[in-house]
Amino acid sequence: MSNRRSMLAGLIGLGGISAIAKGASRDHEEAVFNSGLQLFFAQRDTVINFDPNTGIGDHIGTVEGAIVGTSITNFQFVFTSATTIKYDNRVLITDIDGDQIIFQYVGTGKFNPPPVDTSSPLGNLLALGGPLVATYTAIICTGKYVFLQGRKFPVKSIATNASKPSVGIFGNVYLECYSDSVGVIASTIKSNAS
Repeated sequence: MSNRRSMLAGLIGLGGISAIAKGASRDHEEAVFNSGLQLFFAQRDTVINFDPNTGIGDHIGTVEGAIVGTSITNFQFVFTSATTIKYDNRVLITDIDGDQIIFQYVGTGKFNPPPVDTSSPLGNLLALGGPLVATYTAIICTGKYVFLQGRKFPVKSIATNASKPSVGIFGNVYLECYSDSVGVIASTIKSNAS
């Protein structure tokens, strides 16, 4: 009888661990953008060049997630109204093994009026910025990423430029790239790296 109780307690314990693992897995799966999409990678960049007259600039930074490495983006904002833009940019991501992906980065966005803090003796913080939505299309892929050639990924991001930029630093960009098959992609990347 005591052996049965021990086995029952052990099974209940395993069931509890299983439930906890399922709960943790579900929490991760719920970190999504729209129905069923999961975060593929996040990109954090610093705007190093920007000409407000032409809308042309560059930002560089890092990516982390299923892909870990560096990013370089060439961009041009084309105004479609006083506060809205469209763009057809390019992004190069290079991972720590030297494998690369060039994404075509096509989307739209809007620039929100900057908040004004009249109580600050230092002036405004934001010169220009707002949310952007886009699609990343993998147009050139090397090494372990060749299987991604032609794949499209939804993206949302925020771009901000400081009201008082310093030489060589104008603002920043935070971007999230999503997929409906992150687990499969991550597994294939890992397999192709071996």
